Amino acid sequence: MHANNETGVLQPVTELAKLAHAVGAMVHTDAAQALGKVSVRVRDLDVDLLSMAGHKRYAPKGVGALYVKRGTSLVPFALGASHERGLRPGTENVAAIVGLGLACEVASRELTESAVRLQGLRDLLWNRLSEAIPKLAINGHSALRLPNTLNVRFHQVTGNALLEDTPEIAASTGSACHEGYERPSTVLLAMGIDPIEALGSVRLTLGRTTTEPEVERAAEVLIRSWRRLVHGSSR
Repeated sequence: MHANNETGVLQPVTELAKLAHAVGAMVHTDAAQALGKVSVRVRDLDVDLLSMAGHKRYAPKGVGALYVKRGTSLVPFALGASHERGLRPGTENVAAIVGLGLACEVASRELTESAVRLQGLRDLLWNRLSEAIPKLAINGHSALRLPNTLNVRFHQVTGNALLEDTPEIAASTGSACHEGYERPSTVLLAMGIDPIEALGSVRLTLGRTTTEPEVERAAEVLIRSWRRLVHGSSR
């Protein structure tokens, strides 16, 4: 991963590529989360393959792209025709491809301005929440992460309970429910976070249309719900 999809933490892809290439291995990075939010240059990353998803860039769903470094040999995805340079037969979805290209063009043009704005909103959300909720903690690196992603641990509540009590916002816990019970995120467990604390985690992300009043409102309702769950009061 170029950026983790739960915490937003940026991974040391260039360093990992150097180690892999030293022993003759090829390197693929999934840049679905990072592309369009931070600068992504395949030459700087020194990867052999890089994939991206269109819907993360506000392009149509169901379209993506794969960068293949010149000289990298690939086995065809399927056989039967010469589409996609013989790697994937089937008629291309031209409209979606054009949409992806335009979305990438817009993202590239607005990258710096958008990153600064989103980081400001993300930090505002963190400040509002941390001022009102004791022991709130960030999951992941405080700085080396996507500008739009805030993954936090709420004390004394589970992330699912908090979000169920806060229907005004759309967010996720990063964990899945199986067979009637909650499981902590494997990503957070791998980071060494206590399983009980991991269950209190929520992933909050901001998008191109997110506004400051919406961030203030999101903080307000999350604080209200946490207080209600912990103390039985929204004050």
